[in-house]
Amino acid sequence: TNSPISPLPYFGALALASVFIGSKRGLKNREVEMISLSQGASAPVFLSFSLLGLYGIQKLEIDLQTFLNGYFLLLETVSGTISLWLPLKAIGAATGEKALGTVDLSFVVKSERTGETLPADQPVRPSALLCLAVAATLAYLDRYGGQDSFTLNNLEASFLVTTWLELLGVNSFRTATALLFGLLFYDVLWVFGSGPLLRAAASALGGEQGEAILPKYGSVMADVAMSPVLSTPTKFLFPRDAAVAAAAESSSFDFSLLGLGDVLIPGLLIGLLLRFEGRASKGSEGGGGGGGGYFAPALFAYGAGLLVSFAASFVSGKGQPALLYLVPLTVGSALLVGTKNKEVGELWSFQTSGEDEERD
Repeated sequence: TNSPISPLPYFGALALASVFIGSKRGLKNREVEMISLSQGASAPVFLSFSLLGLYGIQKLEIDLQTFLNGYFLLLETVSGTISLWLPLKAIGAATGEKALGTVDLSFVVKSERTGETLPADQPVRPSALLCLAVAATLAYLDRYGGQDSFTLNNLEASFLVTTWLELLGVNSFRTATALLFGLLFYDVLWVFGSGPLLRAAASALGGEQGEAILPKYGSVMADVAMSPVLSTPTKFLFPRDAAVAAAAESSSFDFSLLGLGDVLIPGLLIGLLLRFEGRASKGSEGGGGGGGGYFAPALFAYGAGLLVSFAASFVSGKGQPALLYLVPLTVGSALLVGTKNKEVGELWSFQTSGEDEERD
């Protein structure tokens, strides 16, 4: 984040709605891809190399826009279709739509766990065609319509993060904790630490070589997030007030932003807490007595973390690593509720495959 508090309600609504919808839909998904403890622990290293690679690409001004447009056209079409399918399907059912025909989709594996495939006579309904058409049109407009609509960017970003939260999960509270605190360190390093490190390296190199590696906006993270070379819906945007923009380090960037990682990463924990809450409320194995919910307090804590992050940005006048505020508050909310319910041990040892929760 790199703005005063004014965009907070907008970003908060987008982020909380995406986390809420993605978590609820993930609970009903039978094929959630679970992140393991080793994967969660290694994520900061992998992402650091990826971030450095992207920083190098934008510094060298390598034109990847054609590739990115094609890749994100497909990604946005898929995520938009998944996101829009349930509401359009419900509308179709309510209006009594009839199938236009059938198509053989038996070559598509529906469940890798069971080997189940899609039907050989899958009905083709108008709502499904409309869903695909709308998703593809929105994706095309975002990629090839000038890319100057922050509203369309944010819609596509919401589709992406909601879909990721539906399809991805963490297999335990320990994994979530390792992932979140590891990425907190990653966020702090590349927002606060990368600028001084690169300035020291530039001083050692001297001349044009030294100048070439310096971040334009003060850090590697900010440069990658604001780079026109990497214009993709991987962040929420909100137009900045001209006076605020002029006073900021990133005065040539016209938007306040919230990275999707600041939504997705805490969202994975919140989705896990929803699963644990369901298990605990039923008193089943792996859950405690269910003395109080985890999901709502975690959402509240996430919103509070956004508020603190934006307040810190406003006071300091500099972009902040949002996970520095979001992670302690969301993890802390879970531990506080667990302490209140006398089930911290159950929460800490809770593991899920994503296949055993109630899906009604």
